This record gives sequence, C-alpha cells and structure tokens, in this order.
Amino acid sequence: MIRLLISVRNAEEAQVALAGGADLIDVKEPNRGSLGAADALAIKAVVREVAGRVSVSAALGELLWGNRLDASLAGQLQYAKFGLAGCGIEPDWTTRWKQAIAQLPEGITPVAVAYADWKSALAPEPREVLEYAQAFECGAVLVDTYDKTHGSLLEHWALADLGRFVNAVRQRSLLCVMAGGLGLAEISELLPLAPDYIAVRGAACRGDRTGRLDIERIRRLAAVVHFPNRAESPVGSM
Repeated sequence: MIRLLISVRNAEEAQVALAGGADLIDVKEPNRGSLGAADALAIKAVVREVAGRVSVSAALGELLWGNRLDASLAGQLQYAKFGLAGCGIEPDWTTRWKQAIAQLPEGITPVAVAYADWKSALAPEPREVLEYAQAFECGAVLVDTYDKTHGSLLEHWALADLGRFVNAVRQRSLLCVMAGGLGLAEISELLPLAPDYIAVRGAACRGDRTGRLDIERIRRLAAVVHFPNRAESPVGSM
C-alpha cells in the first residue's frame, strides 16, 4: 500500500496530521524553502507528540547551508534529508554529502533528494544522485521540486520518465518518496507508479504551503492515497 507523508512545522500540526491519517510525519519549516529546517525544539516537540505511533523524518535544509541535527535526537528520528541545490557546481559535493551523512545522530537513516527542477536549482542530475544514494547507504530517495513557485513535479518531469526513475530506485532496494507541489489531480496520476510514499504540504493546508494544516484535506488525501479505487474524483473541493 502506498503511504501518505505529511510535512508539519510543530507539534500541534503533527497532532492534526496523525488524526487525518498520515503514515509518516516530516518536520520542516516551509518559510525556509523547499526543505527548510525546523528549529531543534520544534523537532523534539513533534517527536514527543508522535510518541512512536508513526515514523518521523526531518528536513535539514540544503546541504551547503551546513545544518546539523541535535545529537539528543539519536534513536528518536527515523529519517533525515539534505537538499542538494547548488551542489551541481560544487566539485566536492559528494564528499560534503558523505560527511554530513556520517554526522547524523545514530539510528537516523539518510534520504537522498533528487530535484526535478535540478537545472534551475543547480543541483546534481537525479540519476547521479541515485547512484551516490546507494553508495552512501541512504534508505530512500525523495523526488521533489526546489522552487515551489514554478509548477508541480509533473510540470518538470514526464510521467513515463518518472516511472523509469521509480523503477531504478526500486531496483536498488531503496524507498521512493514523491513530492513537489502535488494536489489530488497530480497524486492520482502518480499512484500507478506505486511509490512508497506520496509527500504533501501545500495540498494539506488552508491557503498555500505556509498556511495551517486542515484535517479534512488530510483525510481526503489519505483516502485517495490509501484507497485510490474507492476515492472520489480528484477534481473537486481541493
């Protein structure tokens, strides 16, 4: 079964996401970009709220920003990820990424990020990211967009090409997570590719991705992701 990842900024939103049917809680601060890192206190508060009911991941911003996770989170978070914007023009980006992964607290699995708009983000090409993801023992690959103002994932990457990339991820025994401005219509198109997770923020909020989470929107998303053949048409109130 495909699972639903909801990005939250604090413990209150984590409570809403869980009640709505989220299978994985991702902590980020949307005002700080695509993978904006939340403050350490916010991450710890979300971990306490979730209390082991589902897995928790944390966004750590872009690799070149130099963010780190608090060592006290060892064994409490399951996943963490760095974006790779700007790394396409950094000759030592693979060394820096490997070092950042090595510095993650014990028990936290790294997630590789492949940006669909990698050219404008000056990020490495997704296939290159995938090769290093396997070499650096990442547990998953997140396919996302860097610039949330320039269209969804499917406006940057053709569905057939995405399908081939998902298969390549699967062949390497990595989890595949798909994100990038996804609404119900885009999610419905992506479901036949059978990623492990569909990840959303904006579609779960009132207003844009910086707004408040809405439990009814999350429930509708969960219904579409978990039971695609039973859900109503994606064209509607969302």
